[in-house]
Amino acid sequence: MSLSVEQFQQFLTQENAFIIDTRDEASFLEGFIPSSIHFKPEIIHQAAALGLLSFEQPLLFIGEHDNEKIAIAYFEKLGFANIKGWLEGGFATWLNADKRYDLVIEVEADELAMDIPFDEFLMVLDIRTEEQYNQGHIKNSIHLPLLEFADPGSMSELDEHFNIYIISEDGEANTLAASILKKEGIHNNRVVKGGWQSILQLKDKFTIEVTKEKKAKDPLDAL
Repeated sequence: MSLSVEQFQQFLTQENAFIIDTRDEASFLEGFIPSSIHFKPEIIHQAAALGLLSFEQPLLFIGEHDNEKIAIAYFEKLGFANIKGWLEGGFATWLNADKRYDLVIEVEADELAMDIPFDEFLMVLDIRTEEQYNQGHIKNSIHLPLLEFADPGSMSELDEHFNIYIISEDGEANTLAASILKKEGIHNNRVVKGGWQSILQLKDKFTIEVTKEKKAKDPLDAL
């Protein structure tokens, strides 16, 4: 169902609906409705795996070029039935109504390299899988796999006094992670363009560590 700005806001305030933004990264980075989560249609299968949503959660969508309808079809197939509709005209309609919006800052890998030695509050947040992280990561980075973002205990180390730089494998999940943090009230975060792949291209500018596998204990060692 197509919704006006007024109808969209009514669902937000009265039913505490969850906003899913299905636009591309470039559009999302330039601005989005506060508390939106960025789910491109091609990674929507991660929604259920992340555990961010219940099947009863009221859902609102915002997109472009009708891709919100594709996203809605995916969510319905996954079993999400409480879908309220999408914002007619997309984010431009929201802006034209002079409504408040948020944005995510994107930085190049070389900017991160320059900031690390001089910012005592800088935190590199690596959201890749454990296997990827163990194969190589920036020294002193914090590892929080994306699949653990729905666990409040996992986020206990993160707060607003850190300058958080998010690194995914190739940059594809950056905005998803950043939008989740913002929804949780952690707004002081940036995303590293190109993710870990861009770090590797400038690896001489970073101190990269590899996690050594723990050697299994030999029962004979105790004798």
